[in-house]
Amino acid sequence: MKKLIVLSDTHKNQILLRKVLSNEENLTHIFHLGDFYEDLDDNFDLTEKKAIVKIPGIFHPKYLDKTLPAIQSASISGWNFLLVHNIEDLKDIPDSINFIFYGHTHQHRFEKRNKFYFLNPGHLKEKIEKNRKASYVVINITSSQVEIFFKYLDGSVFHTEKINRN
Repeated sequence: MKKLIVLSDTHKNQILLRKVLSNEENLTHIFHLGDFYEDLDDNFDLTEKKAIVKIPGIFHPKYLDKTLPAIQSASISGWNFLLVHNIEDLKDIPDSINFIFYGHTHQHRFEKRNKFYFLNPGHLKEKIEKNRKASYVVINITSSQVEIFFKYLDGSVFHTEKINRN
């Protein structure tokens, strides 16, 4: 089993970022959905030996000049993920994609549209931002199943989803 954490909109808040990374044991992957691209860089003690995929937010200079890609893809145990900060940057979604992870809105969300699962983990900007509690997502992945856990800062689960491969 692989264990993935999905983070977004950390906005240089190292205290909250380190807290959630410390909450979770046995992580194999970290996906960071922007704002700010470099936020993981000073946390090697919590990120070493983990596969990291990250994308910039819409205010990052390299997003603006297009020297950093706005969209990244990853595959874990046969499941295919597309990462984007601002969902409006998506023009086409390849048929092979199972999940689209996005940020920007600071609002956690999960929904299925057509055959794709869309997930926003929320934000880690402040304990409460825009009347929304800080949140993140942990995903347990096997070749046959994805289990999704939306969590608050203290690690408590407030929403779950389970997707089985057809």
